[in-house]
Amino acid sequence: MWFCAQCQVKGCSKPLALGDNVVLPKGCPTLKLREGDIIGKYTSDPEEFNLARCSAICSPDHTEHRLAKTMRFAKMCGFDHLGLAFCNTLSKEAEAVAAVLVKNGFKLDSANCKVGRENREKLGAYTSKNPMCNPICQAELLNEAGTQLNIVLGLCVGHDSLFIKHSKAPVTVLACKDHVYDNAPLRVLEECEDCAFRELL
Repeated sequence: MWFCAQCQVKGCSKPLALGDNVVLPKGCPTLKLREGDIIGKYTSDPEEFNLARCSAICSPDHTEHRLAKTMRFAKMCGFDHLGLAFCNTLSKEAEAVAAVLVKNGFKLDSANCKVGRENREKLGAYTSKNPMCNPICQAELLNEAGTQLNIVLGLCVGHDSLFIKHSKAPVTVLACKDHVYDNAPLRVLEECEDCAFRELL
């Protein structure tokens, strides 16, 4: 059982300059992983090395908003053809993101979650006048287009899982869907005294 979220030591994140003086708790996954070739997991495949290297360079910079960082990451990786998989309820936001990406020199293909206009009743879901969401076909369309990096914008829980599973290109999330907190899921942690949050504990 791995317990990183409950760990009070966080020895794995201590500065490397401390060397072997860092205390790691019993059962820490770092103790297990250090017995193997961690770096080899990244250097053995050129594509994964490129993603890891560019991520390592971009992540320490906390001055950029996520859209700017996504564009910088894509350019560092050598990606000029992006895909945008978005929720229909965020169509205006998708249009704005698309305009920014194109203005910054990217070729863009995008796919709406309602593409295909299929009836959700065929999945055994509740009756609705609205077509079902179609994340598998969103991924397949972007795969066919040959995108190099796909961006998820507000896909629902589960639909995002299916999209990521079927996407051939690497995937990053620009925004998460949360109907209660206006697509900012971590706001629930700011309201931890709220009864709706206490129900989760």
